[in-house]
Amino acid sequence: MFHYVSLYRLKPGVTLDRVRAAREELAGLVETLPGVLHFTVTDNLSDRNRGYTLALFSLFETREACEIFKRHPSYQEVWESQLQRVIEAQILAEGEG
Repeated sequence: MFHYVSLYRLKPGVTLDRVRAAREELAGLVETLPGVLHFTVTDNLSDRNRGYTLALFSLFETREACEIFKRHPSYQEVWESQLQRVIEAQILAEGEG
């Protein structure tokens, strides 16, 4: 299994509706792309989040499945049309286990 975690700091002034739309589109990809075992987009509730208030937790069958997901045209479309518009910064963590 391959874990992929992404933390996002949102741009100032981003409305809740825009964040909700981005979350829904991102979560909708799970049903259409192979190799995804688990996928959750949620608020980062840590009191030490340093402004990274949105989190993506995902689990893939393999590292290759994660790489395919990230390169897939459907993911790229959501990234460009939704996520890039609301995200100021991103931190990634990946690991096997």
